[in-house]
Amino acid sequence: MSGGTREDQGALLRRWRERALLTQEDVAERSGLSVRTVRRLEAGGLPRARSTSLRLLGEALGLDRAERARIAALARAAGHERSARTRDDLARAHDALGQAERACREGRAALSVLIADEVL
Repeated sequence: MSGGTREDQGALLRRWRERALLTQEDVAERSGLSVRTVRRLEAGGLPRARSTSLRLLGEALGLDRAERARIAALARAAGHERSARTRDDLARAHDALGQAERACREGRAALSVLIADEVL
C-alpha cells in the first residue's frame, strides 16, 4: 500500500468538511482538535491519526455510520502500512549495524598487527 492512503483520507475529510460548509477553524472548534491537526489530517501529513481524533472529526462533520467506518478503515490501512515500513527500516538498520560491526573487527585486527609490528 502506498502513501496514497493518507492522501485519500485527507481528501475525504476535506470533501466532508466542505460539504458541511465548515472552515478548518470551525471543525477544530467543534471537535476540540487544533487547527494545525485538522490541516495536517486534510493534507495527509499526519500518518498516525488517532482513532479518538477521527471520532471527534466524524462528530464535528456530522458523518453517518458508513462514512465513519470508511475513514476508520483508511486509518487502519495506514497503520498496517506504517508497521510494514517500520519492519523494513529495522531490517535495514540491523544490516547496517552488522556491516559496521564487521568493519570494527577488521579495523581492530589491522590495528593489532600494526601495534605488534611497532613493539617488535
